[in-house]
Amino acid sequence: MNNTISSASSPRIFTYDLEGQKLSVLPKRNPFDLELQVLFSLAARKNKKRGFLFVSNVLGKHVPVNPFLPLLTGVALAVQFMSRIHNLNHVDTQDIVQALKMKADPRKVYEAVLTKPLFVLPEDTLFIGFAETATALGHAVFSVFDNAHYLHTTRDQIPFLLAELNFNEDHSHAVNHRCYPEDPEFFRNPKTIVLIDDEITTGNTALNIIRAINVKFPKTNYVVLSLLDWRTAKDRANYRELEQQLDLRIDTISLLEGEIEVSGEPFYEQIDQLDLVSDSYIPDEFKVTEDYKFLNLPDVISVFSVDSTGYQSPSPYLKLTGRFGLSSRENQELLTLARDIGKVLKGDRVGKKTLCLGTGEFMYFPMLISAYMGKGICYHSTTRSPIYPFPKPQYGIQNGFSYPCPDDPGITNFVYNVPLMHYDEAYLFLEREVSRERLMPMLEVFRKLGIPRLVLVIGTSIKSYYTSRAMSS
Repeated sequence: MNNTISSASSPRIFTYDLEGQKLSVLPKRNPFDLELQVLFSLAARKNKKRGFLFVSNVLGKHVPVNPFLPLLTGVALAVQFMSRIHNLNHVDTQDIVQALKMKADPRKVYEAVLTKPLFVLPEDTLFIGFAETATALGHAVFSVFDNAHYLHTTRDQIPFLLAELNFNEDHSHAVNHRCYPEDPEFFRNPKTIVLIDDEITTGNTALNIIRAINVKFPKTNYVVLSLLDWRTAKDRANYRELEQQLDLRIDTISLLEGEIEVSGEPFYEQIDQLDLVSDSYIPDEFKVTEDYKFLNLPDVISVFSVDSTGYQSPSPYLKLTGRFGLSSRENQELLTLARDIGKVLKGDRVGKKTLCLGTGEFMYFPMLISAYMGKGICYHSTTRSPIYPFPKPQYGIQNGFSYPCPDDPGITNFVYNVPLMHYDEAYLFLEREVSRERLMPMLEVFRKLGIPRLVLVIGTSIKSYYTSRAMSS
């Protein structure tokens, strides 16, 4: 990919060539003075509404990273929130920024942050992370607060629970968001609601959820946090218009704010080209060792989900993900649990180069576990986003592999940027048990990637569903 920087005049304009479509970026606000390549690269994606994607280098979604990096990215966004909204600075701010720039050890900085007191907010606050990409980012932001609650939206359909909110994400490939708080008072009590997404382009997703919340639980204070903010003047006017219409305040905070301009036609080919597994040179006789680690954690939500085929999965959900709501106190227990599991899995490792992979919305807990599994860990996650891979310098997606989602075969999942014959082993984290038949397409992808050892770490089992139902009856 050919990237250019116009520096003849100030400010600088960065131009990216995406296989025919050109995108210019004009940074306007950069509070931590981060280089653009620290935060993102670009890729072409198959989407009629928007044919490009900012591929985050700090999120742990499409690009493999040191797991402490996305944890610190959430902390950095929380620090910026406290500085801007509450005029309170964190003592480790400069170290956090240096770690994002890879000029300081992310683990040492993160551990230093954990030794400091958590932020105490002046009023009840609810943090909401947007599925699927920002579930971990939202959780990482929330993790540094002492008196808050967290909830992430979900695309799952859970028939026996009331979805307190339904709203749409306009430019997404999977538009519908649902909120299933276990406590019906979850939305009623907070005075301020903080919405977290990895990127806002028009900002319409945030406006949609604000409207949905306001119908049932009117609030006066909202904050929208994002890594990137590309809203136009018209988009910003839409925010001011909603503020006046609903008599509320919306603050927006990001790590990078600017404007983008797109020209040319987006790249388009059949997305089948993503399935590069068939071109793998791994011989058919290549042997893979499989292992299964069932965590069988006791704190579960014993409800079933329904997939696009009508199948009802009896595997319970983990409560600790935040899909059903989480308090700051419960989150502190989560950190201890993740450390303990990470240490056990560290002892289970046999290789020096280990891939840890979250799946879909299940990102934060695997990320936190991975952080404590020792050296040589790379972490990222599967995704629903169809993106065109090109093995070119500076392009965000070097390769891509597709397979039916184990939780819902009607949905295609993708994993990106996994080099062939690179990792000694892979730990695949699944929140809920699924049948081996549904796992096979995903396992075949990793076999053809030349990873000799696969370990599936599964949060809950079907057996634990029936056990929990029997105990509650």
